[in-house]
Amino acid sequence: MTEETVKAQPETAVKDKRRFVSRHLSILPNACTSMNLFCGYASVVMTSQGEFLLAGWLIMLANIFDILDGRLARLTSVESRFGAELDSLSDLVSFGVAPAFLVYNRYLGQDVVYGLIITGIFVLCGALRLARFNVTPHSKHDVFEGLPIPAGAGILATMTIFELQFFNFLRIPAVVIPFVVLITSFLMVSKIEYPAMKKTPQTNNKRRLAVVLVLVALVVNPPMTLFFFTWGFALYGLAFSLLKNCLLLIRRFKRAQPEPR
Repeated sequence: MTEETVKAQPETAVKDKRRFVSRHLSILPNACTSMNLFCGYASVVMTSQGEFLLAGWLIMLANIFDILDGRLARLTSVESRFGAELDSLSDLVSFGVAPAFLVYNRYLGQDVVYGLIITGIFVLCGALRLARFNVTPHSKHDVFEGLPIPAGAGILATMTIFELQFFNFLRIPAVVIPFVVLITSFLMVSKIEYPAMKKTPQTNNKRRLAVVLVLVALVVNPPMTLFFFTWGFALYGLAFSLLKNCLLLIRRFKRAQPEPR
């Protein structure tokens, strides 16, 4: 046995061990992705049974599994093309079809054609949003171009949860619902940039404090916290984009002004 063969054997053993560990660790994020898909399907079933509040909470639970699968994939260094495709398919069900079906049955089912068009636009925009993200170079994933589809689903789900939890205090006017769905759909396919929380820098004390405050708020009042968090995130990107464009217009206007002689 030559010296080169002896060296090659340990290297092969190490590669086999890494391949074995990677194959088994990939089960964790894929399991979370599968639970995301299951929650989306369960939400559709609950909606068909008239359990709208439970259907909304299942969509939010799918959101949690969606966050976990990405975190686990990065922590275990087992990100794969298979996992990415499975994640997109699960997201389309849990954050596209499920919330649209919930809103259709809860608010827009009286007019079948009108309701189908409004909620169908949401599903279509969600699919376009996912497809665009999949073909976006990985180097540009530091920010999200357009509202992420889990956040869009969160808007529709928390709107339903908030209304049902506080029915005696607040009733969302029926005329508002289509505008909420259409604006959310537009935000998903827009060029508006949103911070990619998954790509945030290393956690500092301020961020830890913010996380603790959010967790406390979730314990005290989950429906209200989720409602203001998801809607605030959507409005943040929209307001920041409008402010940025206004500043650019002001600068262009100043440059176009003739200099005094």
